[in-house]
Amino acid sequence: MNTARQRASTDPDRPGAELAAAPSTLAPRVAMGFALVGLLMACGGGGSSDTVPPVAREGALAASRPGELVQFVRAKLRGREAQRLLMPGVPLSAELATDVAATAGAAPPPRSTTLVQETGVDESDLLLSDGRHLYALQPEPGTGGRIAVHRRADDGSLNMLATLRLSADGANDVSTSGMVMSDDQRRLAVLSQRWLMTEEPARCSVVGVCNPVGGLPVAPLWLRSSVGVDRIDVSDPAAARVLDRVQIDGHLVDSRRIGNRLYVVSVHRPWLAYEALAGNATEAERAALLERLSAADLLPTMRINGGAAQPLVSETDCYLQIDNKSLAVEITTVSVFDLAAATPTATSRCFVGGSEGIYMSSNSLYVATTRFEWQQTKGQLFAPAEMKTDIHKFALAAAGLNYRGSASVDGHLGWDAQRKSYRMSELGGDLRVLTFSGQFGWFNAADSNNPAIPPSPAKLTILRESAGGIEGGLRTVATLPNAARPAPLGKPGEQVYAVRFVGNRGYVVTFRTIDPLYVLDLGDPADPKAAGELEVPGFSDALLPLGEGLLLGIGKDISASSGRVSGVKIALFDVLDSTRPREIRSITLGGEGSASTIDHSMHGLNLLQKGQLARLALPVHLQNVQDGAQARHGLQTFEVDTQARTLSLRALRGESANASPSDLWLERSLQIGDHVYYLQQGALAGFGW
Repeated sequence: MNTARQRASTDPDRPGAELAAAPSTLAPRVAMGFALVGLLMACGGGGSSDTVPPVAREGALAASRPGELVQFVRAKLRGREAQRLLMPGVPLSAELATDVAATAGAAPPPRSTTLVQETGVDESDLLLSDGRHLYALQPEPGTGGRIAVHRRADDGSLNMLATLRLSADGANDVSTSGMVMSDDQRRLAVLSQRWLMTEEPARCSVVGVCNPVGGLPVAPLWLRSSVGVDRIDVSDPAAARVLDRVQIDGHLVDSRRIGNRLYVVSVHRPWLAYEALAGNATEAERAALLERLSAADLLPTMRINGGAAQPLVSETDCYLQIDNKSLAVEITTVSVFDLAAATPTATSRCFVGGSEGIYMSSNSLYVATTRFEWQQTKGQLFAPAEMKTDIHKFALAAAGLNYRGSASVDGHLGWDAQRKSYRMSELGGDLRVLTFSGQFGWFNAADSNNPAIPPSPAKLTILRESAGGIEGGLRTVATLPNAARPAPLGKPGEQVYAVRFVGNRGYVVTFRTIDPLYVLDLGDPADPKAAGELEVPGFSDALLPLGEGLLLGIGKDISASSGRVSGVKIALFDVLDSTRPREIRSITLGGEGSASTIDHSMHGLNLLQKGQLARLALPVHLQNVQDGAQARHGLQTFEVDTQARTLSLRALRGESANASPSDLWLERSLQIGDHVYYLQQGALAGFGW
């Protein structure tokens, strides 16, 4: 059968082969907050002229030929009409829920870097250093953010060298997402999310619903979203300057850097005239707009240095994900950007469908796609019982990316966007995926006492690329639980919180009122097993391996009297014996209402390993502290002696009397030698350890 996907495997110029250079650039982050919520479980309709040949492997991508992309989207739009939907999940009658080279002399002292999931795969952050200079990225009203450049003296003191303000390019609002540094430390790349009011504001209300004659609401008017990617020359840190600025349509899913290559995954949701039709529009009016629909209406564009929009990809650079039943029109784009290039160009490919998370190893990029949409009610999130996650594998190649195949796994990757990547891990070519099959979740741990929340088990799936390559997709090697090992991962009513894979081990924390820590033995991929389990009060949001069989957990404690979430909890676990994990010591900081940067970013924790001593720093806001103070806010330092297997608290640095928990979002720290540097409220300060 001559399907599009089969054609791709035999034609080296098709997207099924190695991704070739295309006139493209970067891509977006974090989704817009004006989102409508809705549950969508039905399949789109359409006549035979809009059907696309099926592919053999569930969840696989099929390369798009000329005209197929538009036909595919037309079918989705007609499917909405068949269900009386103007936008996915919104019935007609529904209302909106509201330096590069170091200077001559001695080598710089050891320094900490952004904590990353995989060694050698960098992630964007707000505070970076080359050992002699520190770069702090912070938002600034009316601009695209501000970079403060400091030079570090031999005594550890800081000297401000320069402040660089980035252009907002006319955006109404800009959110600074983070930055990465090139391998040679001569360039930074800053990623930001931008929003701009879309056309015809006079017709529509601020909540984004147009009210045409007849009183029926039409499709919501979204603010136009784009990602800004600014390349910064820091070869002379005191004269840091913007080399170029790129904007790409859409929202940023996530990004990674290996060497000088920046990998960016974004989702574009095009604004279509068809979606702005009044609810009482005639069939002829709808048909006319569908007929005029073109690939240019659907695909994301990019702008360089504020210039005219130009294509990021063409329709034949795209894949179609036929099994994705969502009627949302979303285009996911994967772009590879060369930080060292003279001009801002990248290779890009796309597929039809949204993406919720990525994972990258040193060899592969995996993009996870949820087929169905979420809904929320009274503080709870819920998903359809048949929720599936499709995972698409791309091999990293010299000229870009190779699509290697797809697989579908039961469940989803949870509700916390920053932790989705930690649900996946590759070892020896096998991808381990920890999904959650419960329908219901909560926005914070305080909601965990809701008795209506049903049992919520977790599921481990191990995937391996088949010998048949793309045609065979990714096959399931094993799952856990299974018939031979039926014991569930997680007890009734629990959510999955922290997940961490380390070599042939997996660590999973589930929680409702007690934190069970599961240690998974993955030494035999065909027979994964839960080797050990430990129950302790509270939960861990983040797990950090420290070597020597030690695991550090950062999360929250639980009040023994009220059962409510209490202070920030730091726990040291001994997992040397996988069958008998134990808690060596835990420390609770503050009481109910306390928070840390881990609540907002996995990059909030800072680590520098000095021999057997692990020095750690974590910005915290502590409420109901025992010394009687109303609140304490600062950089909490602590140490783990990996040989003595001890956890000890150090000083609270940079204490501020006027800071709030929301300030933690933009706070970071790093260590150089025997000094720790704390970015707080846009200012950078240094302290002796």
